[in-house]
Amino acid sequence: MKKLKKSAYIIPLCIVSIISAIPFYFIFSMATHSTGEIYRGEFLWFGSKLIENMTTIIQGGFLKYYWNSIYTAILATLLCLLVSLMESYALTVYNFKSKKFITAFIMTTMMIPGQISLLGYTVEMRNFGWINTHLPLIFTWAASAYSVYFISQFMKTALPMELIESARIDGCGEIRAFFRIAIPMSKPAVGTQFMLTFLWAWNNFMMPSTVLTESSKFTLPLGIQSLATAYTQDWGARTAALAIAVIPMLIIFTCGSKYFIKGLAAGAVKG
Repeated sequence: MKKLKKSAYIIPLCIVSIISAIPFYFIFSMATHSTGEIYRGEFLWFGSKLIENMTTIIQGGFLKYYWNSIYTAILATLLCLLVSLMESYALTVYNFKSKKFITAFIMTTMMIPGQISLLGYTVEMRNFGWINTHLPLIFTWAASAYSVYFISQFMKTALPMELIESARIDGCGEIRAFFRIAIPMSKPAVGTQFMLTFLWAWNNFMMPSTVLTESSKFTLPLGIQSLATAYTQDWGARTAALAIAVIPMLIIFTCGSKYFIKGLAAGAVKG
């Protein structure tokens, strides 16, 4: 009976995993074919056009786009985590008059679509002189309402106040308590939010298309779009670029899946 129950879980999971892996297989398979072969449906198995497609995207400036996306996504993620952790720590540990108002305000901003605030943010970046730079792509994540809400909800149960008070009695300062106690005890939430923020920053298309005008400053989503027009819909080269763009996310999720599952499970339990 135990084996049957175990099989009842494993078999559906295997089926769902295989179905989920099919799109990734076709992406990597189509990256090795030419546009004509893709139109003819000859991408069920790997082809011989990978080097040709790689040469095409490299000549189109793909490496520059890739580097722009990597460093902007990493800096945006680190900035988002630092600011969100500090805000979450303050909302969890300290009691002050406007605490409920700030929490309600943060939750309210989560309901506002990003497209609505994009125009005002673009005007603000223009006044700062940051148009056609990567700074708007980085600093936009310094005010992530979802990140603050998610981490603060985790800290409310994962960070006992007794531990913070004991650290204060032993002479531990607030900064040290933040880095040595609060952050280590919030690893599942930090790991989950790291992957989510990196994914959002990596796939961000609307913001770069608004603030970037020079092709040398393009990030990966804009660069892949330019490949489609510069080479008259070269789907082989475009798919090769997509395949390489997926690799960082696969690596990050594989390395941090444990924290990702723990973080989501903890958030679900908290309601």
